[in-house]
Amino acid sequence: MGFPVVLVAVLALLSGTAVPALGDAVSAPESRPATNDIPLMSLASVRALFGTVARASSMMDGQRAAAWTDFSTMAAAVSGDSNLDSFTVEALTQALTTGGGPRVNATPGVASRDAAAFRLLQLGYSAREAADVVSGRISLRALDTAQRMLAVGKGRDAAADYLDRQYKRIALAQATAVPDLQPARRSRPLDVLIEKYARLHGVEAAVVRAIMETESAFDAAAISSAGAVGLMQLMPMTARELGVNPFVPEQNVEGGVRYFAQLMKRFGDLEMALVAYNGGPGYAQRFARGQAALYGETRDYVRKVLSRLASSRARS
Repeated sequence: MGFPVVLVAVLALLSGTAVPALGDAVSAPESRPATNDIPLMSLASVRALFGTVARASSMMDGQRAAAWTDFSTMAAAVSGDSNLDSFTVEALTQALTTGGGPRVNATPGVASRDAAAFRLLQLGYSAREAADVVSGRISLRALDTAQRMLAVGKGRDAAADYLDRQYKRIALAQATAVPDLQPARRSRPLDVLIEKYARLHGVEAAVVRAIMETESAFDAAAISSAGAVGLMQLMPMTARELGVNPFVPEQNVEGGVRYFAQLMKRFGDLEMALVAYNGGPGYAQRFARGQAALYGETRDYVRKVLSRLASSRARS
């Protein structure tokens, strides 16, 4: 779908014209083929996040990887294409000035999703929250209600419990919760890698094990529905910014531990770093400022990692 249609939808949203209501999850279909090959940078919501990626190009690799995490989350949710190529800043920048550029196989509803996501970003929501709304996992009404609960002092747990009830009511049929995978038996070489890179990057080895078990159940071949790869489930664009091949187990572990170590330094807290690793840095920043509550996959993920870490520490 071309940019003029997207622009019309965005302008309609901002002017109050009825495009799908943001109070509920956005899933309105279009009379289009199963997929629609479009330029990625024709999507207004994707362009809105690209500035962060471009600014991060001169920063540390962990900061660049974090920016790409939010960018790829939004691009996949809005386009409906989870098999995104590892696009470069240069290629995307050129696309802004010359048109064309990297393309995606967009699924029906892309214009509605793009317009809604663009508005959500303008309202200050994170890439993860916007992606969840346009993907039908949560409603904007629920996010707004939770934000008001936080603002009047009802507490994070109360807001999180409310959001979880809404998340399960809306998205249970989509099976988006973190799967309780049965961990494969760890080999001695894998234990060696965990110890090696945990020590190198200053992360407790038990934390790395708990993350790895929750992310991939110690399966080097694991690939998520969103396209995350390997033991610590690196997104391809994140892996590229870290300079690792996610399909090579040692590189995957090293990149994942290095990225998590930098999130720990950035947020200064284990729980916050786990939120950023799973939900993206934008969501973690809103959570840290008390503007958002945890819900759904990210809340489940943090609970599982911390539970496994506590069990590991109790055994040692």
